[in-house]
Amino acid sequence: MAFNESNIERLLSQGESAGVFHKAVAGFILPDGTTRTVALNTPADTVFDIASLTKVCPTSTLALCYILEGKLHLDDRVIDYIPELQTNYREDICVFHLLTHSLDYRVPMKTLRTLPPEGILNALFTYKFSKAPGADFNYGNPASVLLGIILQRLTGKDLQQQGRERFFEPLGMTRSGWDPLTREWNAIPREEIAPTEICEFRGREICGEIHDESAWVLRKLFPVGSAGMFSCVPDLLKFVHMVMNDGIAAGANGSEIRVAPAGILKMVSENAFTREGAAQFLPAGNSTAGNSTAGNSTAGDLPAGAANGACTALGWELAQGKFMGSRVSPHAFGKTGFTGASIVADPIAGAAVVLLSDFTYPHREASADRIHAFRASLADAFFGF
Repeated sequence: MAFNESNIERLLSQGESAGVFHKAVAGFILPDGTTRTVALNTPADTVFDIASLTKVCPTSTLALCYILEGKLHLDDRVIDYIPELQTNYREDICVFHLLTHSLDYRVPMKTLRTLPPEGILNALFTYKFSKAPGADFNYGNPASVLLGIILQRLTGKDLQQQGRERFFEPLGMTRSGWDPLTREWNAIPREEIAPTEICEFRGREICGEIHDESAWVLRKLFPVGSAGMFSCVPDLLKFVHMVMNDGIAAGANGSEIRVAPAGILKMVSENAFTREGAAQFLPAGNSTAGNSTAGNSTAGDLPAGAANGACTALGWELAQGKFMGSRVSPHAFGKTGFTGASIVADPIAGAAVVLLSDFTYPHREASADRIHAFRASLADAFFGF
């Protein structure tokens, strides 16, 4: 793979000209383990609100570490950690369903933003599902909110502290975490943070505070697992490289340190619904048996009863052509964030691309179509060489 920096610069300039974003930083992991960064109109270490990248850095990746360590299990019932969960099917909802977004929550959390934080949680805890757990792949924030609560109750530490201890400090991610303006550990000056939106709901420019409205409200209680993390491209490259290296990262003096347990790469790069034992999490007699409509490949044959559109790894999205492009393997894993963030990592190619941008500034667009198209073009340009 030959890295073409001028081609990347041209793509970023085209994105700016088209008004997709005004500031952007793209970072790349090459097959030899080296990294390259290309920035547009902002320093390469600019801190961005990474929105739903929070779901994987750190939330779901923390959960996978605990699973590999035997502290948490895919078949653990959610109500054993969150007894307040009073939904129908409450006895059947497991950690697996949270990590695969296969719960039938059909409530945009934006509609809950005017509630107090306790009201938002109550709406999730009392939601009535139309379908059984495992029936549909239904990506959204609620599953990650519940997962974050479980991790906090499992460890007795909030996500900020868990992320810092497990990932940020060992990896040298010195500009990552919640509350960048006010946290005691490595606070970030406002001028080093990209603003995300001139927000009508809050009546001000949002910079250094959580862009996602429901996560912003819930932050009054605790950092949530769905959104709210801030980071920069150099930090995220360290995190992604660690995952691609099956939990091992470079330490001091050329040594290696194990940050996550061995086996983490397999968990994030294979379809969760083809895992041994996955059938136990699926509803009997699901009429969508074996159907997969998402991404480039299912990376394996789906079992009878598999969720409709079931092409997802544990905690991470898998083989999603809409933002990963057409040049990656079926084992490519990644994630997107509403503010203009994305990760695409292909363990077969041994390479990855991280994009942070101010796509929602000064105002959000009606859909993510344009930023998805740019993400896919960026991935194709990188992985195509």
